[in-house]
Amino acid sequence: MSAFVNYVADDGRASPLNLAVVRVLLGMYVIWRVLSLEWAAYGEWPDFHVDETIGFLHQDLFFALLPYQQWVVAALLVLFVVGYRTRWTGGLASLLLMHMLSVKATIYLAGTVESLFVCSYLILMFALFAEDDRLSVDALRRTGDRSLEELNAVLTDERNRVYRMRALKWGLLAVAIIYVGSAWGKALNGPLEIWLSGAELQRDILFNREIAGVERPMGMPLVENELLAWVGFVGTAVVQVSLFVAAVLGLSVTLPILGIIGFHVSVILTLGLYFIDMILVLSLFAAWDLAYRRLAADADDEATVVYDDRCHACARVLVPFAHLDGTDSVRFVPRSDAPAELADRDAALTLSDDGEISEGYEAFRRLIGKFRLLAPITWLMGVSPLRTVGTRAYDRVVPDRRRYRSDAPEPDSS
Repeated sequence: MSAFVNYVADDGRASPLNLAVVRVLLGMYVIWRVLSLEWAAYGEWPDFHVDETIGFLHQDLFFALLPYQQWVVAALLVLFVVGYRTRWTGGLASLLLMHMLSVKATIYLAGTVESLFVCSYLILMFALFAEDDRLSVDALRRTGDRSLEELNAVLTDERNRVYRMRALKWGLLAVAIIYVGSAWGKALNGPLEIWLSGAELQRDILFNREIAGVERPMGMPLVENELLAWVGFVGTAVVQVSLFVAAVLGLSVTLPILGIIGFHVSVILTLGLYFIDMILVLSLFAAWDLAYRRLAADADDEATVVYDDRCHACARVLVPFAHLDGTDSVRFVPRSDAPAELADRDAALTLSDDGEISEGYEAFRRLIGKFRLLAPITWLMGVSPLRTVGTRAYDRVVPDRRRYRSDAPEPDSS
């Protein structure tokens, strides 16, 4: 019941929701970041700041391409957000963005660049393990290749399901290693005794105040008190290393992540808006599925959905709801196994909830309404003319039994 999930210790969850939430949040955030940066201006920076270790990327052609690449990356990420051909859209977006960030890094490796590198890596992990994502357009498309028997098994299987989260597993491990590297880098960038004394932290605060021209009262106690500066250094190193230790030992990562977030907040208060993006990156490993269980549906209010188990389109439409039902508040029953009062109906879809029975489009609308977070969609589906359009679309996708099986015999009830 931790607030954050140690995917390194166990990448299996009872719900696929976390992958979907992270994919949407990550994609939308990177879209905003990519479109908000002034890529065209980087080619005008003076050359004397070029990092020679990656100097081969400091090419006029690469800088000229940056403004165009940002729109290509943004377009690919829009498709990534909805989960359409994630292996290609996510893979290409991550590689293109890494190239753009590398070109920018030849002149200035800012905290935003480093944070976006982490985001690019996470997107690449989603591309490599795209088949784990069950709440995406790709997952819905894949149901078209599955047999009717397989789809019925997904809907009627009441055993505990386990969904793998390999993208988040390797993403968390990478983030943990990066923070270990950050702690180790402090020791490599100067004499250890200076860092241990807290003198380097004090100089950073004073230097930042001088060049920014902004007084930061929260940083002055660290400047004036060597003991506090030493505690700040040691505490930072311990917190940064603790995430990796907890991850690989299978311990809870909640306290390490909260500690690192606290570290980033303290940096903002004492130095300015550095590495603020990493707060979002760390929040991606929150237990979104546990919060969803509390908000999405009422497990005590169970609804029964009777569907035509001979209709491939019917089963395809319902499979995402089976994955989304984290509280087991919806029971899917094949018509061949349903009680007579629900089975003897012409509609391919029937919903019984608290004694009230609805059919067809209305049943589908009420099924969506069972998930509280989707309440706005339910309301829109009930508004004319959306109800009229939706009813016609539903009838085309999920025809009633008379039209769908008019030439087929009814199943033998015996």
